[in-house]
Amino acid sequence: MSDERAKQIKDKAYRLWEQEGQPAGRDLDHWVQAEREIDQPTQANEGEGNRTATRAYNRKAKQFAETGPVESQAQKAKADLDGPEAQKLREAELVGKSHSHGEDPAVKGS
Repeated sequence: MSDERAKQIKDKAYRLWEQEGQPAGRDLDHWVQAEREIDQPTQANEGEGNRTATRAYNRKAKQFAETGPVESQAQKAKADLDGPEAQKLREAELVGKSHSHGEDPAVKGS
């Protein structure tokens, strides 16, 4: 990304943040919206494989992974597999696998 484009997006995102009353934790949303609004004249319809949506998803996934809930959720899931819900979880997994129709060979793994 060019320095000029990054500055345009940053300035636009800042204005959006101000317009919304300076809410905490919405910086990523404002950045993506600013990108979309700046790119709109040249990318009004990106169609299938929408790059703007992909960038937004990737940023949010990265943000979620970096904020910590991933580790705590993994520990909770591990505890659930060893706890009283274990049998129900295994049954649900089998039901899910039965719906896969074999599209993904990794699904049939265990």
